[in-house]
Amino acid sequence: MPEVEIPLRFKKRLAQKSTESQGAILRTVQQLADHGTRYPGLHCHPVRGYRGVWEAYVNEGDRVTFNMAGGRITMRVHCNHDVLRSP
Repeated sequence: MPEVEIPLRFKKRLAQKSTESQGAILRTVQQLADHGTRYPGLHCHPVRGYRGVWEAYVNEGDRVTFNMAGGRITMRVHCNHDVLRSP
């Protein structure tokens, strides 16, 4: 199981979300901690154009991004899927 680091900036932004969104994001982070990128429901994959950045599904419209190095996952941001698609 990978070690998951949750930086302060991730936590601060999370605190601004609704309780429902917070729960969904935290479940996604927990699934990453328990299963790594192999958990099928997360649909983990590298983000095109951003070397070393991965994304995982929180739900149909929201994503979390993270970096992986060794056995460690470092959370980056949680956002709407459309934000990741803009140039």
